[in-house]
Amino acid sequence: MKRRMNQVVHLLVRRWTVLVAIAMLASFFLVLFAGKGQDVWFDENYSIILAQQSVPELLHLTSVDAHPPLFYLLLKLWGSVFGWSELSLRSMSALLCAVTVGIVALLLRRLFTIRVALVSLPFLALAPFWLRYGYEIRMYALAGLIGAFASYVLIRAVDAKDNKRWWGLYAVLVAAGMYTLYMTIVVWVAHFVWLLITNRRRLFRQPWLWSFVGAVVLFLPYVSTVLFQLTHSALPGIGVVLNLTHIGDVISMVMIYTPEWSVAGWSAFGIIVVFGLLTYLLDRSRRQMNPAGRRSLGFLLSLVVVPPLFFVVISLPMSQPFFLERYLAHVILFSYALIGVTVALGWRYGYRRASGSLAALSLFLLGWGLGQLVQAGNFNYERMQRPQTAKVRQLVDCKKSYVIADDPYTYINDQYYFKDCDFHFYSPTPLLKWGGYAWLANSSAQITDPAKVNAQRVVHLYWHNSLPTFRPDGRYTLVSSVTFDQQTTDTYELKSE
Repeated sequence: MKRRMNQVVHLLVRRWTVLVAIAMLASFFLVLFAGKGQDVWFDENYSIILAQQSVPELLHLTSVDAHPPLFYLLLKLWGSVFGWSELSLRSMSALLCAVTVGIVALLLRRLFTIRVALVSLPFLALAPFWLRYGYEIRMYALAGLIGAFASYVLIRAVDAKDNKRWWGLYAVLVAAGMYTLYMTIVVWVAHFVWLLITNRRRLFRQPWLWSFVGAVVLFLPYVSTVLFQLTHSALPGIGVVLNLTHIGDVISMVMIYTPEWSVAGWSAFGIIVVFGLLTYLLDRSRRQMNPAGRRSLGFLLSLVVVPPLFFVVISLPMSQPFFLERYLAHVILFSYALIGVTVALGWRYGYRRASGSLAALSLFLLGWGLGQLVQAGNFNYERMQRPQTAKVRQLVDCKKSYVIADDPYTYINDQYYFKDCDFHFYSPTPLLKWGGYAWLANSSAQITDPAKVNAQRVVHLYWHNSLPTFRPDGRYTLVSSVTFDQQTTDTYELKSE
């Protein structure tokens, strides 16, 4: 029996490349499956709007908003080649997500062994929180790919010692990450902490330090833009302090894609057991590892632990809290990798009952989380809203209707589905030329006074859980009102004289 098992393991090791490819394909199709039928919502619409601008206008709009331009430029290129359908745009993110799974597998092979990497593959493929942002038409999958590849390059550079090409590539990737998502800084901080602990002798002669200097030099042209964004409040004011409650929320979302306030007793118990077994096996395995193995485990742990600690620190009193769970999306795959690595190490060092229990329970919870993801879709837990714009659009005859979104947010949220309509938004005051609504500043689509509306039929779009700001004047009468989840469509007809 043992001999046959060894033969199977040997065969799997020989088929390493094929198995990684299968895991990547599984991740790609699971992403598309989870994203199927999910409405394009505000953030995604904003990505599409920017990507469809000319390159100069795209660069200008990103310079006055909260995120850098690299993702939008890539999305523009992708959409220009493959089209602007939902499937096409989500496929780009899904592809980036799947490639990241492969890169992390290569990283684990480099840090540990092929067998450890193989054991981790199911945990990487069945990662609900990562899959959620794998179909999002945003920069998180690209940032995750850059962070994973930079982590791999960093280990190659450290192992190669004086190989300047690896360090040069690492500097380029750090800068590319910052041009994609500012929150990739948590990856670079994690790398810096690990390097400082493991390679601190003759600090100013360390090639990694100068690699970081090179990355800073590459990012210098954009520093003035970042300062403008910070001083002009381009960053959204919807962040929270990362306290124990929100840490629990992150953990429950990572494991079973369920907010902590909705986690049932058995689910909570299962998550606690997973973390208990994880801690136990990590401690026992680390004691038996050689220095090189401890160094590798320390690197992975830094990628898991340092990012949330970073947000805890910047959430301390006197700091402006701006943590959102999705700001960990680009590093969350390392957490799933840690579970797989712990299972493999525990099995290797003889703790097979605990290791098997951790594997079985974790995979069960992740599978449950995948089901929760498919059910929840892109439900917005910050606003407690489920976008239903595609259904709303089916109600509206755009050839006969003058459509008015209640505010700029609703206008951008609904833009993808109503772009072929006579579509407007209501705002009695001018919009700022920076922030998320800069695209709409001085727009001809803006309605400042209901009395200026002159159409036979007016369709008003707004969110049911907030008071509408637009009301047609006395010339109009309400003829119908339909609500899908939180999105309401009111139809008004001009009164006959």
